[in-house]
Amino acid sequence: MNKTIAKVISTVLSPLVILALLPFLILYESSANLGTSLFWEAVSLVFLGIFSVFVMTGVYFGYFSDLDISKRKQRIALMSFGLMLTAIYLLILYLLNGPRILFIVTFGFMLGLWTAEIINQKFKLSIHVAAITGFASFLILAHGPQYLAVYFLVPLVAWARIKTKNHTLSQVIIGVSFALLLTLVIYIIFKM
Repeated sequence: MNKTIAKVISTVLSPLVILALLPFLILYESSANLGTSLFWEAVSLVFLGIFSVFVMTGVYFGYFSDLDISKRKQRIALMSFGLMLTAIYLLILYLLNGPRILFIVTFGFMLGLWTAEIINQKFKLSIHVAAITGFASFLILAHGPQYLAVYFLVPLVAWARIKTKNHTLSQVIIGVSFALLLTLVIYIIFKM
């Protein structure tokens, strides 16, 4: 029962789901412009849809072992494709004069993904935990302490990743630390 709950939590609060919610949340919170928020949410969902189809196709044809891409060697193609899509997304943001805050978040995501993959060559950090930590941290830094409650999702995801045996306690701690540091650095750089 607990393992089933942990799997549901891991899926519902996965990095892909967080990325699906993020554009609308940050844009609507910062601008209260429903049209702009929905437009960029739709653009973002197209890119996330392409990424999802890539992963599901890879699993279907046996290129990836599972939806979590739990084998490190298989992640090179995944990360390369993800970084390419993110670069195209950033280009579209630039060409369409997209919201600066979305550019910052996307840049942070791309940098985080790239750095996490480098770290994962030597150690293993939980990208699930890093994603929810970065999400909560960004909401608080950008929009204020009313989002402190989102931090309660961090130990929930950490528990789920440990319970499903996807990560150890040290791997989730590394994920939290990595996300806190990266979010703070990006926030400071772009705040200048």
